[in-house]
Amino acid sequence: MRAPESSRVCTVLLAAPADEDHRALRQIFEHSNWKLWGARTYTEAAGILKEQRIGVIICDQRLPDAGWREFLSFLQRSSDPPSLIVSSALADERLWSEVLNLGGFDVLPTPFDPREVFRIVSLAWRWWCGQGPRPLALAAG
Repeated sequence: MRAPESSRVCTVLLAAPADEDHRALRQIFEHSNWKLWGARTYTEAAGILKEQRIGVIICDQRLPDAGWREFLSFLQRSSDPPSLIVSSALADERLWSEVLNLGGFDVLPTPFDPREVFRIVSLAWRWWCGQGPRPLALAAG
């Protein structure tokens, strides 16, 4: 079992090719104690995950060298997979349903809204720490 969330800093990896997404999350996180890593590609993100223990990943729907499904498949082979949040400018019910049904945590629309980022990342972090409810599609399984 993981340490309670209150004793650890929320660790987040953003895997997204767009500079504006990285800038937005750095600004959102700058007044928190959350730790943010950034990667532009799947390959770069996988390298960071080999070196750092990350609890939440925000992955753009389309990375230059892989899609979110490939990233999720990679994470699910881990002994302690992070919560995966998929980000997309075209976030809709179909994507949300697919992400949840395949084992992801949630979907965040871009451009990022600070309140929504804090809400979803907090829930994903709590779930990863074993302190929060499971996503709806996973709870039934």
